[in-house]
Amino acid sequence: MGGAIELLSPPSSPVPGRPSFAPRTRYRPSLTTVGWILLYAATFLVYQHQLRAGGPSGPTSTSLSLSDAAGSSLATTSCEVCHLDPSNPLCEYGLDNIRTSRAYEGSGARLRRVLQRALAGEEIEVGVIGASVTQGHGLAPGKQRWEDRWFDDFRALFPKAKMHVGAVAATDSRFFSYCFEAVVPRDLDLYLVELDVNNAPGPQTLRDDDALMRGLLQLPQEPAVVRISAFTTIFNELARGAISSLITSQFFDVPVIGIRNFLLPQVIRHRETAEELFGLDQGGHRDYRHIGHVSHAAMADMLSLFIRKEVCEAQRRAVMPPSPAFEKSGPWPGEADQGKVPELALWSSWINPEPLVPVTPMCQSTMCPLSPLQVLSHSPTFEFVTWNDKHAWASSTPGAQIRIKFRGTKVGVFVYASNGRGADEASADPAVRKVHAPGQALCWVEEPDMTEDEWRERYGGDNVEEEKDGPAAAQTWFVTTHWPNKPAPQPEFVEMAEGLDVGEHVLACEVSKETTSGGHLWRIMGIASQ
Repeated sequence: MGGAIELLSPPSSPVPGRPSFAPRTRYRPSLTTVGWILLYAATFLVYQHQLRAGGPSGPTSTSLSLSDAAGSSLATTSCEVCHLDPSNPLCEYGLDNIRTSRAYEGSGARLRRVLQRALAGEEIEVGVIGASVTQGHGLAPGKQRWEDRWFDDFRALFPKAKMHVGAVAATDSRFFSYCFEAVVPRDLDLYLVELDVNNAPGPQTLRDDDALMRGLLQLPQEPAVVRISAFTTIFNELARGAISSLITSQFFDVPVIGIRNFLLPQVIRHRETAEELFGLDQGGHRDYRHIGHVSHAAMADMLSLFIRKEVCEAQRRAVMPPSPAFEKSGPWPGEADQGKVPELALWSSWINPEPLVPVTPMCQSTMCPLSPLQVLSHSPTFEFVTWNDKHAWASSTPGAQIRIKFRGTKVGVFVYASNGRGADEASADPAVRKVHAPGQALCWVEEPDMTEDEWRERYGGDNVEEEKDGPAAAQTWFVTTHWPNKPAPQPEFVEMAEGLDVGEHVLACEVSKETTSGGHLWRIMGIASQ
């Protein structure tokens, strides 16, 4: 049977060329020996019965049939789906590719705790955090997104499971470190995070990933988190997303499962395979930023194979006898230490530790239905616009203003930035470029409880664009959406004020007449504060 370890007996016939010897006497075991044999046999049968029943809690529909490996011991039975049943359709990828898909498995401690509750019949809720890949960009109509295909398999194991998808196009770990609660509930059991495509390689992404992982793992229910790794070939660096994802996942003991490790080398060796692995854009051209349905299916299946293995491991550990007590030769972490959140940031110093201050971020975004951007007031030429599944408040009119209320001591905004080299952005017609090329705005903080005189005394000046000094200089910022070195347009988070008084404030922004692109289009997608 699949996964079984068959013990072969010596041949009963004589070895050619050697004389055979008939036994002189028949071996007769003692009663004590027979007793021990019966005890061992009974113990083995008890374990096999528990495994067939799905663990000590009794039969469940989610048992992965460890008992299919009949005749093998508990310790040597494989939990790999494709060892237990090589004919399973999920095994078409091959054992080596399945192993390679697990960039980092970690201890699995948090995930097993969630799966043990699922095996006990509890309702498990899953949150999916992702960008345009998770939204399904590049997929042909009618084709399944990776998370939907995976959830079909997960719900076949656990029918009570529920899934919440919080996919926001053109976002990265910085956005979700502030705004994950705005797209998925904060009380879920398992979070799947797919953000590699938009995460640029660099120290800022490392900080953002640290903040996102810390924010999820520190939730009161201690959820499990799994990173899902896609890949792209459109950017100048192939390391996009992978560097920070691997480093932070190892630091936080978070598994990383995906298609990058076995499919990226494939498209490097065989470039023509990219035509099958990537999707199409809205114009029908090959989209090397977004994977197609073949890759979506592979990514879902790799996650299913990993989760099924961990379900089996949870079942196995539930029926295994306690480990013997060893005299440890070093200060090795124990089982209770697994899955704990590090008390220092990944980039911080152990020699000179600085404790982290826990924060509760506030986020409002045009892309988040659970926490939409609430505009306090705006000029008539500031309008809510939609394009390519993206939404923003936008204006190309210098002097147009928009105001947003927030609470906290620090604040930043999400703006849609581009390099200014799009067709309309770089148009030879100045009138077209003025409307479509990226612009900039001057932003400042207002206090709703201040009178006009009090505000002028604190922030200075009647004209917000005139040069200021004193307190006002620290409370005004030019926020540009023209990023000439940006390879592709996407939202960017710009941090602004810090050290504000605790309480409510108003952020005001005015489209500037100054431009570095020939245009004035300024789009704000959200505000985040702490």
